[in-house]
Amino acid sequence: MRGKLSFALIFSCLLSMYLFQDNSLYAKGTLADGIIGFTKEEVREMFGKPPYLYCEEEPYRRYVIVKPENESILRATFLYDVIIHDLYSFKRGDNNLEFRIYYGEDVSDGKNVHRVKEYSINFSDNPIPLGKIAEIVPEFKPAYKSAKVYQERILNTNTIRLIFVTPEINELSKHMGSLFVDQDKDIKDWSLSYDVLLCAGEPENVSANSMVKEVIVSVDGEYRIGKTSNVFGSKLIKNPLQ
Repeated sequence: MRGKLSFALIFSCLLSMYLFQDNSLYAKGTLADGIIGFTKEEVREMFGKPPYLYCEEEPYRRYVIVKPENESILRATFLYDVIIHDLYSFKRGDNNLEFRIYYGEDVSDGKNVHRVKEYSINFSDNPIPLGKIAEIVPEFKPAYKSAKVYQERILNTNTIRLIFVTPEINELSKHMGSLFVDQDKDIKDWSLSYDVLLCAGEPENVSANSMVKEVIVSVDGEYRIGKTSNVFGSKLIKNPLQ
């Protein structure tokens, strides 16, 4: 009897280890940009306390920016629990940047944590040439490393979007994509990506001199892009940074 009980306990422990082993793989660490995958606590250790908080109440399309001390007042106005995102303003060289860091709810070691799923970098003063972004935003440097680039046109605007999809695929990138972007089980090529939004009116012939107004960092994949290519007219182009 004791032998059967011991076997049952061992089997139970092994099963628990199997069920939770994926969480331990991405419990810590980031992708090559240094931010995607961080928990909210880790972001604030790196950047400090955010001067503003940002949130969206999707059913009513409310977009609210408040100071951190007013977070409890803001939450009291919502009908349900919402995820609060961080908004930072940075001065890098002569350029003012706005970072909006968006969190998604994840489970790590059996606990709910808020993990960076994407962030946007807005060039607050003036647009930046595509070839100069990495000098101001080091987080953009992985876009130079053999990234495949897709060019799209955003619907109803005269704006071109470039998607730089980096080649490195790992457990964290796959987890982030399947959890926060698209639950399609066929997508297995999730990796760090950069959506580069050019200024309105920039020509189709993209180059390192094309002017950029915003960069969005997240994860993406060629398979996912192919699913919407008919809508956005996605086409593979030569990396203008190489």
